[in-house]
Amino acid sequence: MHQKRFQREKCFYLCAMEEKLKYILEESSKLFIRYGIRSMSIDDVARQLGISKKTLYQYFADKKELVQSVMKYHMDQTNNSFHGMKETPGNAIDILLRVSQILIEQMGQMNPSVTYDLSKYYPEAFKTLMDYKRGQVLDHIERNLQQGIKEGLYRKDMNTRVIAYFYLIRMDQFMSMEPDDEKMKNTSSAEILTELFIYHVRGIVNPKGLEYLESKLVKELRNKKSK
Repeated sequence: MHQKRFQREKCFYLCAMEEKLKYILEESSKLFIRYGIRSMSIDDVARQLGISKKTLYQYFADKKELVQSVMKYHMDQTNNSFHGMKETPGNAIDILLRVSQILIEQMGQMNPSVTYDLSKYYPEAFKTLMDYKRGQVLDHIERNLQQGIKEGLYRKDMNTRVIAYFYLIRMDQFMSMEPDDEKMKNTSSAEILTELFIYHVRGIVNPKGLEYLESKLVKELRNKKSK
């Protein structure tokens, strides 16, 4: 009897710890994306999350470990999104559209200093991110290209690995934009990502795919205006 109660209490404690950790990682990620990484101290994170520094230090030895954990959590969430899309109905263009919507939600308000902060002050986390993008993300993009070709929506006469790499490079360029670039100061990150998505898809579709893309974009635009 006592053993069962102990196990239930232990499970409850561990589940609560896991939920707390998830909350910290999700909210810290939002703070870093919005304000940049270097500008947010451990004190700032704790205050914004409404918890004590002592609670943060129960999970992370220092800010470096917090940043690395947030990065790993972000990559895990991205992988879950990609895998989840395999389970949902739709063609290659539908999947690309859903991916773009997730990216716009996650990165639409991203502070331009994030990539710079990572590369200069947290090189290990930055290398982990770059390895992930050059590996798994690149593979996901190429699989989408191959799927679209099989479905008769994308051009057959393209090198899928090269096109996938070009798209990844464009995303890197977006993330490395200078925060004080006068030419883009009145353009939001969400607008840039939307145009990048359209630019990419228009370059890979055949006439059938273009017709489908146009109908999807018009439908999405109407839905947004009606909300």
